[in-house]
Amino acid sequence: MAGDTIVIGAGPAGLGAALGLGDGATLLERGEVPGGLCQSVIVEGTAFDLGGHSFHTPHAAIRELVFDAIKMEEQRREAWCFVAGELIPYPFQRNLAHLRNPALREACLAGLAAAGDGSRAGTFDRYIEERFGAGIARHFMRPYNEKLWGADLSRLAAGWTAERIAEPAGTSAPAPEERRRSPLQGDTMVAYPAEGGFAEIYRALARRVPGLLYGQAVQRIDVRRGELVTQQGRRFAWKQLVSALPLPALIGMIEEVPQAIAADVARLVALPVNLVLLALTGRLENPMQRLYSPDPAITGHKFVFNHNSSAYLRALPRHGIQVEISGNRPEDDAALTELAADSVRKLGLLPAGIDIAASRVIRLPYGYPVPTLERASIVAQASAWLESRSIFTLGRFGAWDYINSDEALYRGLALGRRLAGVTPVFEPGHTKA
Repeated sequence: MAGDTIVIGAGPAGLGAALGLGDGATLLERGEVPGGLCQSVIVEGTAFDLGGHSFHTPHAAIRELVFDAIKMEEQRREAWCFVAGELIPYPFQRNLAHLRNPALREACLAGLAAAGDGSRAGTFDRYIEERFGAGIARHFMRPYNEKLWGADLSRLAAGWTAERIAEPAGTSAPAPEERRRSPLQGDTMVAYPAEGGFAEIYRALARRVPGLLYGQAVQRIDVRRGELVTQQGRRFAWKQLVSALPLPALIGMIEEVPQAIAADVARLVALPVNLVLLALTGRLENPMQRLYSPDPAITGHKFVFNHNSSAYLRALPRHGIQVEISGNRPEDDAALTELAADSVRKLGLLPAGIDIAASRVIRLPYGYPVPTLERASIVAQASAWLESRSIFTLGRFGAWDYINSDEALYRGLALGRRLAGVTPVFEPGHTKA
């Protein structure tokens, strides 16, 4: 059936699906490069990844696939939190002993001692309080997540936290299920391409897809005729369609979708992300890869030091700092850049003799799929209708699921192999395409 299948979108999920389907599948990409949100950008000789990326996965097949496609370098993740003027290792809730302020430390420990397991929390807001207690909630968890997701955390479900938020110090998380992601820890090992940016992974995988066509933006999908039309005027027949497009965009291309489903899908919430890329005049010596700040006076919640992702990037003559700022920001690029630069200086991230040489602002309307309380039911209903018509949707925004690129790649590969009738789906030595 691979020859009858069209895949839309050459991001991680679409590439995975195309690799799983094998020869004969056609992969359509509207742009001129693969990777989707896993793009890399060069500013004045400084390499940045959109949002900051590293490779870590619970899926042995995906690790084998990536490490076979490109030379990778592995190291311990170096991440920190800046809270109340102090730098402590990430994750905050596992490193309270590092807090020098006794009142802050005792407030966090006291709240944690009185906290439960959070299993009965119906919303993310309640989960924060019930799992970590009032101190951690007040000083880190709530202000950080309000900076990221917005002020109303009660609109978010809590189910996604098991794979994203580490358990507090002194507690042990349930044994992870096979193929289930564990939250990032202080000793997590992460990998990165030995040369170039994170995008090199997906460029390497894209070279294994013979049916990849660039510059083909899908405009309309006809379910009854099994045909799609691109903005470039090309027509493609299909018996199976795999889409990594944002779910609302996909639904908008199909006239036959029931109005009730279209209305529900329109209620899905995407969180915009603004990335301020600051290329520096020289190199930074600290080993930090990420810095997280809950301070509302600091613009940006996450600071990325991409040069520490590999020896290759570390050796470049110029390093950079990427500031991630979520939400719809009214400032123009110049004003947003100044806010980000001011925050970098407030945090003491620029040593003497190092300044900002150049900058760029990238605004992503689709940054994070917001895990609202109704997200799961909306996606399930839409997916059921689509799959009954041999249309399968996947990826971070295709499934509207807060997943990393390795998980998108895994789900794409699994779906592609299932549609192609390949069994067993995942066995060592069977990931090469």
